[in-house]
This record gives sequence, C-alpha cells and structure tokens, in this order.
Amino acid sequence: MTLTREEVLNKFTSNTIGVNGLLNDDQARTFVNEFVQQAELMGDVDRIFKPERSGEFFYIDMAEPATVAATEGTEYTDETGAVTHTKGRYDVVKRRTQFYLTWEDMAWTIEGSGYKDTILSMWMQRWALDSEILACLGDEDANAEPASRMEKLIDINEGWFEQVSAAGGSQILDVANAGWTNTGNPTYPTSALFAAAYNLVPNKYRKFAKQNYRWLAGTRLVEDYRNWLASRSTNLGDSVLQGKTTLTPQGIPFINKNGCDGLAVIPEDLGVGEDETFMILGAPKNFKWIVHREFKLLGEYIRRRDIFEWTGYMYDDFVVVNKPSFVKVIGITKNTTWDYEAV
Repeated sequence: MTLTREEVLNKFTSNTIGVNGLLNDDQARTFVNEFVQQAELMGDVDRIFKPERSGEFFYIDMAEPATVAATEGTEYTDETGAVTHTKGRYDVVKRRTQFYLTWEDMAWTIEGSGYKDTILSMWMQRWALDSEILACLGDEDANAEPASRMEKLIDINEGWFEQVSAAGGSQILDVANAGWTNTGNPTYPTSALFAAAYNLVPNKYRKFAKQNYRWLAGTRLVEDYRNWLASRSTNLGDSVLQGKTTLTPQGIPFINKNGCDGLAVIPEDLGVGEDETFMILGAPKNFKWIVHREFKLLGEYIRRRDIFEWTGYMYDDFVVVNKPSFVKVIGITKNTTWDYEAV
C-alpha cells in the first residue's frame, strides 16, 4: 500500500519505518517525490530507481534513416533501420544528511504539536538544496583537502554540469575568447549570445529542441537579460519587466520553478575577477538521477546530550546521456549597468 505524505512524515519522526530506519519501495518513492518539490531542477530530470548499487541502464535512439523505396508485390527481408539501445553506467555513492536540535531550540522556537512536520519540512528543504548543489556542481577533484561544508558537499560525487564540461562531451562556447570577442574579456547576456549558443546545437537534436530544451542559467543572468531586453526600443519593454512576457530566447524557455526563472545554485563569482558565470542549453531529461532503493531515515532523542537528532542515508549517482546535445556557454559576466550601491 502506498503511504500518504502525512503517513510518511509520521513514520519518519516516530522511528517506526522499519529495521534500522529502512524505507520500503513505496515509502522511498513517496519521500523522493516530496523531496524534489523543494528543488528547482530535480523535478525536471529523469529519475531512475535501481535495486543494485552499480550497473547499467538503457536508453534508446533511432539515429539512422529507416525508409527506402518499395516495389509492389515484392517481399523484403533486409533490415533498413533499427532502434539503437545505448548503455549508461552508474555507481551510486552513499551520503549522509544529518542535523540536530537542542531541547531549548525545540521548546523555545518551534511551537505546537506540529513540530515534527515543521522540522521535517525544514530538513527536506535543506536536503533537497544540498542534493541539487551536488547534482549540478559536484566535482570530485575540486578540492584536494575540503575544509568548508560546501567543499565537502561538492567533493562527494561528479555532478551533471561537470560531466557536460568534460573534454569530448558537449559543445563549448567561450564568449570571452575564440569565436566571439577574442578580447579575453567576459561579456553580458544579449540576444546574440543566445543565438550563438543555439547555433551550436547539432542538427540531429534541433527537431525537438524547442519543446524539450531549457536554458539553465543563474538568476542574475536571467534578470540581466530581462533588463537588456527592456532597454531596447521594441514593444517588449514594460511587459518584460513586469514578468507578463515569458522569456524564451530562440524560442526556448529558462528552467522555471514556481514562476521564477533560473537556477539559484549556479555560481556568479567565477573567473579571475570573481564576476563570471556560465549557462547550459539542453534537455533536462538527459540528466539521469539514479536513486538506489535503500533509503534510511532515523530520528532519536539523545539523553546524554539533551538533543534531538535526525539522520538520513541515501545512495545515488548522476549521469548525463547524449552529451553532444548540450551546449555550455562560459565567460558570461554581469551587466553592471543596473548595479547601484546600497545606501
């Protein structure tokens, strides 16, 4: 029987989920579905639940033409086209999400009988954000000796964006150098930048690009583009600034969550001047989130420390398929025309 959201919440905080906090398959799926509602991108990617901790998954493609001339009254036995089954490999990584509250925190800041739901909601939001940061920005080689909590998070696994950036993968557009300004200076977003990025999409993927692709960009980049559009002598102006017009460069929308365009996890302080960012164009469904079914949630009161502690364990991996279909744009900077110092 599939549990309701309330039943999952109650079982989680009552410590009666199962042996050692292990969720069954229905509970795990329900929790993950609630989990992704807190994230910006995770709900748009392809989630795959697997019983094994490592192995293969398959996706299909029909890249070759399947039509030839035919003659009436003739039987044909030759094969003209076939669906290609392509293998993807995964190897899940175990990670732990944990927090605690002192008795004082519990008693003085969280009121009423609904404190369990309040705590779990807060935890799910943090867990979802951590997972999205790892999925998007994870880089196992980023820090030789990770010190901060953010560095330790990034180092857990290789995320989608790092895989897109790998040599021999996606199309890379460096708008600060070759093929653009050739000045070595980053540039702010304009319609020409989006056009150049779209023109790098291989022809075989363009047929469905308008309906399946999304611009994955930081929120500041989106707003810079919005203000740049509004500053032009066109009819867009106020409609763009007021959000009445959906931003769709080259006919493709930005990733959007709850009416907000952009991904907050994309950094905007990259580069020598710490003022650069990047943008990715592609189909989110080509990002695979492999979730192992062993999902543990535990909560307990530790008397010797007078604290309430909640711990969750999960195994997952992040895989990118059809890498050549992605375009990554680097060397983008902020449009400081709109920057003013706070008084």
